Amino acid sequence: MKRAALPWALASGATVGVFSPAGPVRPDKLESAVRAIEQKGYRVVVSPSVFERTAYLAGRDETRLLSLHEMFQRPDVDAVFASRGGYGTSRILAHIDCERIAVSRKPFVAFSDVTALQWFLFARTRFVSFSGPLAVEWAGGVSDETLAAGMRLLSGSTGGDLLAGFSKEDFKVLHGGRCEGVLLPGNLTLISSLLGTPFLPDLTGAILVLEEVGEARYRLDRLLFHLRNAGVFERIGGLVIGDLTHGAPIEEGMPAVEQLVREATEGFTFPIVCGIPYGHGPLRATLPVGANVRLDSEQREIFLLDSVVAERV
Repeated sequence: MKRAALPWALASGATVGVFSPAGPVRPDKLESAVRAIEQKGYRVVVSPSVFERTAYLAGRDETRLLSLHEMFQRPDVDAVFASRGGYGTSRILAHIDCERIAVSRKPFVAFSDVTALQWFLFARTRFVSFSGPLAVEWAGGVSDETLAAGMRLLSGSTGGDLLAGFSKEDFKVLHGGRCEGVLLPGNLTLISSLLGTPFLPDLTGAILVLEEVGEARYRLDRLLFHLRNAGVFERIGGLVIGDLTHGAPIEEGMPAVEQLVREATEGFTFPIVCGIPYGHGPLRATLPVGANVRLDSEQREIFLLDSVVAERV
């Protein structure tokens, strides 16, 4: 596997920059989150446009694009967090300077709607970013264990199993086996939206990790079959299912997620594991986008084969 480009390890007392690439963020929630991040010993700077709002977007496309580029250029910022997800990242993909982001070597933490940018960033530059807690979630949106595990990963003090420390009692192995490949975690809807675009990374042998929020079962079924019909399952090496039903409507008599996955992947023999702690809930593993890993269904682990951050020399 070709080696990825790595961000610098995040040191204690580093400065975190926060910007809004997608939906608008409530000032009171982000201000509480900033205080929570600072209480962990980090400094925080926010983009001047972080609280802008244009309908369902955090300001105009040009404003969000400018704030993104500025955060990765600012010399006083060591890592970049997206304030929240929502909607809107896909609108600016064609204009994002991925090389500027990669050259900065700043750890980039985002989630949900920002999957589109993280996948495009890896496709264009092989730069590793982190699918983890959004800035606003530091104000009680995720557990302390989730935050601590994510920051250990960014600092380089975590190796081995990316799911270590999380309960694995909900794991369900739909198809056993072991495989090695590039880890590509993200939101199912956003991944589906990248198919057929130039922003999609090479999926050959990849280990795909899926999460979703607020979708009815028939929509999950359609999204999974879209992956099948687009040839995704013919290319990947393994499939991991996180939480696909957080915030979804209660639907009596509908098939379980495991059944939907079985039907969508019928005829394929790659390892498939369901039920890992990855999704919109409070307990969530932070997963590096683009890391080389081994998926082992018997050991119930996603094991890092290489570092995901580099030490400054």
